[in-house]
Amino acid sequence: MNDSLAAGVQVGIDTGGTFTDLAAFDPVTGRIVTVKTPSMPSEPGSALVNALAAANLDPASVEGLIHGTTVATNALIERTGARVTLLISAGHEDVPYIQRINRQTLYNLRWQKPRPLLRSRRDSIGVEERLDSHGRVVVPLDRAALEQTCRALAVSEPEAVAICFLFSYVNPEHELEAKAIVERVLPGVPVSVSHEVAPIWREYERTSTVVADAYLKPLMGRYVGSLTRSLGEEGLRAPWTIMKSNGGVMRAEAAAANPIQTAQSGPAGGMLAAATFGVQAGLPDLLTLDMGGTSADVGIILGGEQRHTTEYEIEWGVPAAIPLIDIKSIGAGGGSIAWQDAGGLLRVGPESARATPGPACYGLGGVRPTVTDANLMLGRIDPGYFLGGRMRLDRGLAEAALAPLAADAGMDIVELASSIVEIANENMASAIKMVSLERGYDPRRFALFAFGGAGPLHAASVARAMRIPKVLVPLYPGNASAMGMLLADLRVDKVWTQAFRSTEVDAALVDRQFTRIRDAAIADLRAEGFAGQPSIAYAISMRYLGQNYEFDAPIPAGTVTPETLQQAFDAFGDIHAERYGYRIDNEVIELVSFRVTAAGARVKPRLEATPDAQESAARPSRMVHFRGAGFLESAVYRRYAMPSGSRLSGPCVIEEAGSTTLVEPGTTAIVLPDGQIVIETNAAGGMKR
Repeated sequence: MNDSLAAGVQVGIDTGGTFTDLAAFDPVTGRIVTVKTPSMPSEPGSALVNALAAANLDPASVEGLIHGTTVATNALIERTGARVTLLISAGHEDVPYIQRINRQTLYNLRWQKPRPLLRSRRDSIGVEERLDSHGRVVVPLDRAALEQTCRALAVSEPEAVAICFLFSYVNPEHELEAKAIVERVLPGVPVSVSHEVAPIWREYERTSTVVADAYLKPLMGRYVGSLTRSLGEEGLRAPWTIMKSNGGVMRAEAAAANPIQTAQSGPAGGMLAAATFGVQAGLPDLLTLDMGGTSADVGIILGGEQRHTTEYEIEWGVPAAIPLIDIKSIGAGGGSIAWQDAGGLLRVGPESARATPGPACYGLGGVRPTVTDANLMLGRIDPGYFLGGRMRLDRGLAEAALAPLAADAGMDIVELASSIVEIANENMASAIKMVSLERGYDPRRFALFAFGGAGPLHAASVARAMRIPKVLVPLYPGNASAMGMLLADLRVDKVWTQAFRSTEVDAALVDRQFTRIRDAAIADLRAEGFAGQPSIAYAISMRYLGQNYEFDAPIPAGTVTPETLQQAFDAFGDIHAERYGYRIDNEVIELVSFRVTAAGARVKPRLEATPDAQESAARPSRMVHFRGAGFLESAVYRRYAMPSGSRLSGPCVIEEAGSTTLVEPGTTAIVLPDGQIVIETNAAGGMKR
């Protein structure tokens, strides 16, 4: 499917740790083209250009390009960002190091707090100034002292500066003055200020977030500049955008200025695809499993809508309070490495072989056994049809990588491979429990949406373990995140922080402030090029008096009155009861912050499969191993040659260029009219819809 598309094509490109995925949609013909190419961490621009070339796309014909990237995520995880100087209210220099009193492991006497993103305690510098909780000036900003500090910093050539002053979310005056001084004395040095990055009232979370934003700014600036040059040299003329963690998109230059907003850029696209495809298939309630080469991401879709949160952690105890789609990630991808711990127990991940050298079977120098090597040994992957035949896998290299670990574990190679796959499946099932059972949702009431290159290969087993009755495999699952980017709207989230109690809240003030941040959100949308009528949503973060953490309760977007506030209090009680099983009537509620979401809708394609009439659906069968049953002869089908309504009984394998779907014994696969596949797992106790 690589013949040229017409002009005006829309393109989504998701760059992961192992592969770069492209999905292109031609609005004239309705055709979809997808490709997978190896990621090139050292040359990201080349990875995008290679993906366009592999799809036989002329960049000049591209009307819009949306890019999802793991650049920010990887830099945060691997600690490869800039050296940041933090300017903070005098007396609070140790906030990044004191952190919170909670511990990751309660009884581990050797446990140490995580390191902040600052390289050294000397990089946290106190500034003489102080506001009170109402934003009134208690101690004026010492401008002369700050200028002297900046001149001293110039000698060490700082890479980025973060500014976080007490109560700046109420009154940003001091932060704005400090930013102007830094930019004047240190020209060219990126500056992040907390009232713009995270206008929230928890000092540690706000400090950690603004430091993370500054930490990423030089890197993201170079990344965006490099891609812009590379794409421009290839003839791309259309403005290109980057996926935000909240499921919206923003211009590339805006991403360079607000890099922390891209911390979950790639996975967000997959969640958009899940919501759209789920509704399209009549399955609006989904648990999602995105298993790629490096990691597995899980999430939840309720009523066709994503759940959003601001509880993102760079690592345990190091938060970044940004709006994002609620996704949990674990190290369980096709490239996850199998190993034995000190007690002799078999483990899988979180270390990954990544794109280079990759699993041993790639033949690129990898020698350690991975999940992909195990699947190849079990007959679940066709070595001659990987990436549609563009990359051949070597079964002998996979066997050689598995052999030493098999000997150490006292297993034969097939038994070890089966154990590796089972452990990976259990790891993913445990992650799904985190977003379902631990939050009060019965997995049996959901379908499992399986995507990523390896997701459909493992989904039926994971679903059966969780007693999930159905698995939904979307079109081109290996490229689902890239396809989700074609479905993204422009989206801006704004927040105003001000504490009230339900017994004394000022509805008129709340209404004025909602109007102010709504207008600011709409202005940002206009700056992104959206000229239409945006949709607006309001929410208030609330908690019962004395509680530590709050939940967002929706409120009608419009004039705020005492009556609409009461509706919000009632909604909070319902949310609290859903989460904890009870509500407290007539209790005082604290209103902590006020949030506005403005979305600019873009034209979305209805994505359907184009049948491939030139290829035969049935292929030669092969022997596939299933735990407890051994090797079974399994039918093999090419996915897009199968007509809608096809009904297949397991065991069988459904192949396509970017992924493989495994239909286990005792399960049934049905091809829907739009080309999606539903697997009925017949899991014991599963609830029929």
